[in-house]
Amino acid sequence: MRYFVIIIGFVFFQTSQAQKLWTLEEIVTYATENNLTVLQNKINENLIANDLQYANNQWLPNVGGYIDNKFTLGTNHPAINKGYQQYSNSLGINSSITIYNGGLLDLNIEKAALNVNSSKLQTEAIINDISLMVVNYYLNIMLNRELLEIAEGNLAVSEQQLDRSQKLFNAGSIARADLVQSEATVAQEKKNVADAKIEVERSIFNLSMLLQLADYRDFDVELIQIPDNIELGLYDLNQVLQTAYAQQPAVKKAEVDLEMAEKDIEIAKTGFKPTITGSYNFGTSYADYFNKGLETDAWLSQWHDNLTNVFGISVNVPIFEKFNNKLNVEKAKIGQSLAQNSVEQQKQTIRENVQEAYFNANSSYQAYQAAKESVRSSELSADFAQKSFDAGVLNIYDLNTARNNLLIAKSQMAQAKYNFVFRMKVLDFYAGIPLTQGLR
Repeated sequence: MRYFVIIIGFVFFQTSQAQKLWTLEEIVTYATENNLTVLQNKINENLIANDLQYANNQWLPNVGGYIDNKFTLGTNHPAINKGYQQYSNSLGINSSITIYNGGLLDLNIEKAALNVNSSKLQTEAIINDISLMVVNYYLNIMLNRELLEIAEGNLAVSEQQLDRSQKLFNAGSIARADLVQSEATVAQEKKNVADAKIEVERSIFNLSMLLQLADYRDFDVELIQIPDNIELGLYDLNQVLQTAYAQQPAVKKAEVDLEMAEKDIEIAKTGFKPTITGSYNFGTSYADYFNKGLETDAWLSQWHDNLTNVFGISVNVPIFEKFNNKLNVEKAKIGQSLAQNSVEQQKQTIRENVQEAYFNANSSYQAYQAAKESVRSSELSADFAQKSFDAGVLNIYDLNTARNNLLIAKSQMAQAKYNFVFRMKVLDFYAGIPLTQGLR
């Protein structure tokens, strides 16, 4: 009995796991937290953060210990007037600290901080791109499911028509050819439904691959209903552009990179300034002769008596550096020009993307409105054809033609609707509106 309960519990757990439906917010969150490209960039952020810590640590002094052992073979010692052998050692600690180097340490810290910010903005840009792709794939699933509903509805109507045709044929009211045509229509509609199911599964599979899931078979998404009466939101193109310039991480990163390039110029100019370094040494020494007649104190006594404290300040003034400092400044200025051009390129890209999004949103809305009107006309035509067929004044071929036209019109309207929704999401994205807003 215990094993039976365990098996039932395991099956229930597996079923509940398989039936989990992912919301769009969950999908976007998962993608931004688990995508390998995003994770790689976050690891790179940690490396760059270490560079900032390294730059901060340069203000600290260097401290080191040393011990030196020597054995000397001398040819003559004045005290004994002959060769001698001596063992000596010294030990101590030394330290040095930069007092002034033209502001280089502060500039390196400021540049490292800017680099950290630039790396984070790079990650944000990747997350935005992935989020847009997720929304596009998600809407593609919704589209294919709506197309599946349309195909299933058309199949149900065709099956009803086949049932009616069968009864009419049995009663001798229609020819065998009309019944065969109804059967062929049902067969075609079943194929359409099967094809639509495959497209739904394919779109779910594509999204699972984008999420880099280990197994796509248990993955499914929550169904959202997008009404057919959606309207075009009002946007001021210039306002959207200003918002995009201020919020898009690609532009912000280029501006931060420009600040880094300006820091590089200041850093290069420090090469013309002097460097002042302070130093301190504390140590002692010991020596022992192996020759008779050369007496030495004990090593503990020598270490105590030979203690030394050495304080020093050194100044290094660049006089001629083979024009390296001048070339470094010129290279930094060229880098600044490249960074300034990159800012303009990013703004130009944003400008083109926003204008394209604005144009696509408006044009796709017009296409959607035209598709809705086509559906209304096709519905009237199909309804009239059905009534004419029921009255016996229209054959089955013309009825199927009217119904196929309605199916095509509904499919085109669904495609136009989801295309318009995605185009609006892109425009919302540049306007600073969350991608998941309105899709819940």
